[in-house]
Amino acid sequence: MKSGGRKSLLSNALWARHEAHYFKAFSRALELLLEMSSLPLEEVALNRELYFCLLKANRELDPEGVYPPPMAECCNQPDPDDEIRAERESKRPDFNWGFTDPHESDFRTSAKQFIVECKRLGVAPRADWILNQNYVEHGVVRFIDPSWSYAKRFPSAVMIGYCQSMEWDDILKEVNQAGKRRNLPPIALSIDGWRIAAVSKLQHSLVRSFPISPFRLDHLWLDIRGKDESGVTSSQRRRTKERRKPAGKRKSGNR
Repeated sequence: MKSGGRKSLLSNALWARHEAHYFKAFSRALELLLEMSSLPLEEVALNRELYFCLLKANRELDPEGVYPPPMAECCNQPDPDDEIRAERESKRPDFNWGFTDPHESDFRTSAKQFIVECKRLGVAPRADWILNQNYVEHGVVRFIDPSWSYAKRFPSAVMIGYCQSMEWDDILKEVNQAGKRRNLPPIALSIDGWRIAAVSKLQHSLVRSFPISPFRLDHLWLDIRGKDESGVTSSQRRRTKERRKPAGKRKSGNR
């Protein structure tokens, strides 16, 4: 085998090893996030909590510290194909987990990053902010749009969905409808199916105008439906309000 071919195999093996660790770490971090008694509503706050859960998960899985910590909201790194600063360099994926590949023949492409983007899923909070549509337009599309070029030069990445309301099948239907309008292939649920109060896994493959293509995008959807910032379910909150009402104003189940 030629030297270049052997180095390519070694690079692929190194990526696969790091990818497996990162996938396990994010899956475990989402489990830890779900264990919290109180969860914020907004994406930025959820991502911040996930970051600390990710540090804990990484320590559990890598007690010797072989894998450096992930970076939150770190800009896309420069690409040697761009002669000047490109628009994509000002874009910030939610999480960026980097490592050095010593097998790359060109030192300029030796820095590699595993990219993760997060979005909320469920009922739209307002008419001009449709969560399930945003998952595609402000999430998936960033991995195929050259002006964003998330995970450029890398074979795979992950998107995380914070499922806050709606039924699983309805969410997936609306997400795939938004993807269809962009001529994207549908996201497919894994053979494990939907997991209640846990992490469900999905996946699809994308064709891009920049390397690497085809590109695999995995999806981890966390079921946090029914939780609000106080750590109680919406039904519990409604019952609490009912108890606080004067007896004459409480709703009757017979009416």
